[in-house]
Amino acid sequence: MGSKWSKDDALIWLSGGGLVLCFLMVAGLVLVIAVQGLARFWPQDLTRYVLRDGSIILGHETSRAGVRTIGSAGERSVAYRLRVETGNRERYPQGYVWLEEARIAGQDNPREAVVVEQVRAGEIFGFLDSFVDDGAVVARGYDAVRAHYQAQYPELERLRRQRALSIVLSSADGRQHTVSLANVRHIYAPNAMTAWDRIRHYAAGAWSFLWTPPRDENRHGGVFPAIFGTAAMVILMSVVVMPFGILAALYLREYGSPGPFLNAVRIAVNSLAGVPSIVFGVFGLGFFVYFLGGTLDRLFYPEDLPAPTFGQGGILWCALTLALLTLPVVIVAVEEGLAGVPLKLREASHALGATRFETLWRVVVPVVLPSILTGLILSVARAAGTVAPLMIIGAVAFAPELPVDGVWPFVHLEREFMHLGYHIFDTGFRPAGGEAALPMAYTTTLLLLVIVVVLNAAAIGLRSRLRRLYSLSAGQA
Repeated sequence: MGSKWSKDDALIWLSGGGLVLCFLMVAGLVLVIAVQGLARFWPQDLTRYVLRDGSIILGHETSRAGVRTIGSAGERSVAYRLRVETGNRERYPQGYVWLEEARIAGQDNPREAVVVEQVRAGEIFGFLDSFVDDGAVVARGYDAVRAHYQAQYPELERLRRQRALSIVLSSADGRQHTVSLANVRHIYAPNAMTAWDRIRHYAAGAWSFLWTPPRDENRHGGVFPAIFGTAAMVILMSVVVMPFGILAALYLREYGSPGPFLNAVRIAVNSLAGVPSIVFGVFGLGFFVYFLGGTLDRLFYPEDLPAPTFGQGGILWCALTLALLTLPVVIVAVEEGLAGVPLKLREASHALGATRFETLWRVVVPVVLPSILTGLILSVARAAGTVAPLMIIGAVAFAPELPVDGVWPFVHLEREFMHLGYHIFDTGFRPAGGEAALPMAYTTTLLLLVIVVVLNAAAIGLRSRLRRLYSLSAGQA
């Protein structure tokens, strides 16, 4: 054999290199999201920075950047600066400051520094000064205030409603700030935490993220309404798209006669798969919301007009729009599965006296179940990550009410809802959120990736099991 480099070898290595490069890029992106998202719940030590001008800042370092400078003599050098998260947005509107390392005269990690998680206005860093009950100071100093707070923590919700409780914090430079306990979720001292305390804090934060609603303009809190809304919308979409997609594929492959009409339907399905998702959103807004929803309001809810009931964005219209969006995916997947069914299975069924419908229902469809699950997998994955249509049909940044609750009729398909994909867009890209909302965006992105991967893995496992089952049955037959 010669040692010449052929075109086939070059194409093989080029394809393999491109595949490896794509894999590394995707893996790197997922790794960045995982590191940034999982680090959100870990308590960061607070550092007290003493600057050369006498000012003092309390916070924790989030990044370090180098800035090239040119001296008076023309020499080039690099000056480093720290991005320090400061909390207390009343004093630092952005929530952080940049400190040049050359300006820092000293730094330490005081054990008494605490983090106060507020319901509104984010976090505050400082030192516990006193505990106030109805205007009277009942405890003073770090140890006394912390002990008093922890002793009353089990009954804190009742006490908040009955009395005016507050704590007084001292900032690093001595300024005092009064915080009402009605606006306090949690107080902890990260510098005084043991390893076990940090693990418990991390687990509590992760659990709260999954089962609580967002707060403080989606910068903090959890994403339970978004998880619930995403799951409810995907279930509704699947209930709608799967029957229509399966029936359409059965007609195209089993019942349709070749000709201009069948060709036109196939062209329409292929064209529908290439339409941008935002176009589906515009169609859903015009047809489902304004036309169907407006008609339902005029027929069944005239007493509520001009306030719309169904004539506005809601989870039902979002599910129907995404059903149209994912319909071509289901049709193509099921049709390919039907094309792969061996002809001998159909012939054997007909030879035993089964009708065309009985053959299709009892022989063909069970064999095509893996392909049906493939269509479901692809449609769920696309629907869970599609955001553009939802932005104009019913997904909102914050929805205080869930589509399902204990109020009659219990299921409210006309309500707006929260979606994980839209929540990522809202926290990560809107100007009002700023960089303070980026940790929430990373964590929500990681959660969405985990949900999609788990759903796909479960469906793929079920599909593999069905393939083995029906392959064995066909072999025995």
